[in-house]
Amino acid sequence: MLNHTESLAEKFIRKGFWLYLFSFLVGPLGYIVKIILSADLTVEEIGLLYGILSLIGLLAVYHDLGLTESLNFFLPKFIVKKDWTRFKSLVAYSLGAQVITSTLIGLILFFSSGYLAEHYFRSTEAVEVIQIFCLFFFGINIHNMNTTIFGVSQNTKLQKGTEFLRMLFVMFFTLGLYFLDIGNLITYTWTWIGGVAIGIGFGTYFMYRSYYIPYLRDAEIIYDKELIRKVVKYALWVVLAANVGGVLGQVDMQLIIYLLGTKDAGYYTNYLSIIGIPFIIITPIIGFLFPVISELHGKEDEGKIAIIKTLFYKYFAIIGAFTGMFMFVFGPEIAQILFGAKFAISGVILQYSAFFIVLNFLLQINFQILAGVGRIHERVKILAIGLVINIILNLILIHYYGVYGSALAVGLSWIPIWYLSDRKTRMYSHGFDFVFFLKNLTLIGVIGVLSWYYLTPLFIGTLRVQGLLLLVGIAFLTVLPFVALNLKEGKLFLGELKKMRKGG
Repeated sequence: MLNHTESLAEKFIRKGFWLYLFSFLVGPLGYIVKIILSADLTVEEIGLLYGILSLIGLLAVYHDLGLTESLNFFLPKFIVKKDWTRFKSLVAYSLGAQVITSTLIGLILFFSSGYLAEHYFRSTEAVEVIQIFCLFFFGINIHNMNTTIFGVSQNTKLQKGTEFLRMLFVMFFTLGLYFLDIGNLITYTWTWIGGVAIGIGFGTYFMYRSYYIPYLRDAEIIYDKELIRKVVKYALWVVLAANVGGVLGQVDMQLIIYLLGTKDAGYYTNYLSIIGIPFIIITPIIGFLFPVISELHGKEDEGKIAIIKTLFYKYFAIIGAFTGMFMFVFGPEIAQILFGAKFAISGVILQYSAFFIVLNFLLQINFQILAGVGRIHERVKILAIGLVINIILNLILIHYYGVYGSALAVGLSWIPIWYLSDRKTRMYSHGFDFVFFLKNLTLIGVIGVLSWYYLTPLFIGTLRVQGLLLLVGIAFLTVLPFVALNLKEGKLFLGELKKMRKGG
């Protein structure tokens, strides 16, 4: 499953190609779906639909009691040792737990849909939407099982290809409903079910052909008490981390629904889509750190982990700072271009958290390192602290600033999470290049001020397509000074990759 002849650099270059290819393919699909829905549904309906999806995401942390996430930590070690018996046994444990818990939670959600619709979402339409999403809840967990195994074996083509097909068919179904003029809140909800069914079918076929037949068919499923003890111990921390992390990721949306209503939730969900744009590019590479670091930790090669963190911190700090500046300056314009004038408020919400994006980039790197070296309990403690701070800030700032306050609360809560996670991973670093960072930060500030005064007025009176072309042109134009300033650093970075290749 793993190619042990590849150096670390070769893994990043070859796997990175597929990560970026599918990221660029998958990312726009979700935005096309949301753009169509934003044009065809009301702000309140958008808030209701994605608010229920957010609730499903909140419940999903309990779907397998942490065993699926445990696969990320244990399976790479079994692959290295070619221990297919324990590999198959662990997958069986996880699948069994997942089917049981998903079914129980889905049934509870189904039969409580009337109560939730009346007392929580305050919308009669929510009943049927919740009931439909019970199927999605069950299906997405099976889908994620397949992609998790593809991911731990570093098969990025299958991992990302399966997700690409799922989203592609969601988009096809959505476009079909839109152009046939039969789209409404209920029919659009069913598109998620169709997409996940396609993803399960594709993923299961390749799981059987590429994994079960060559590696697992002759392996036994055993009752290994010691393995179960280790996995359950790790999974306990995973459940706690997922619980805290899941609440942290969804608490703002749920508080907005409960305190402010579905209209503000509609504005907020499209804000989340905008702030998620840079993560289409960033997340795949950061996510690939986990199996690589887990493999290096298994080989006790801590030096290369330190090299990885140092390089990623150096460049992602600049990328994050530039991204924050660009979103602050052009936030309202981005919202109107993507979702129409009725969602302009989503862009204003974005401005309240834009400058904190850099911290989110860096804390994601820290968490991948902590997970990869098996220190998941540290992540739990950090997320728990961040969750408490986040909820307190949300309650205070929503009261004073409404939906804008929630975005500010989320951004502020990233500060302690980044700081604490950085402290826990400081031993895996060769330091931070402050001269390089400040040099680029100065350039970011200059470009931001010039853009605010001279480029934002260009969007007045433009059509959405014209605005999109103008925005893309400005993005390329503002990146060029960074290319010129960091050309030498770029060559040094490539040199580091070559050294890692020779030493890999």
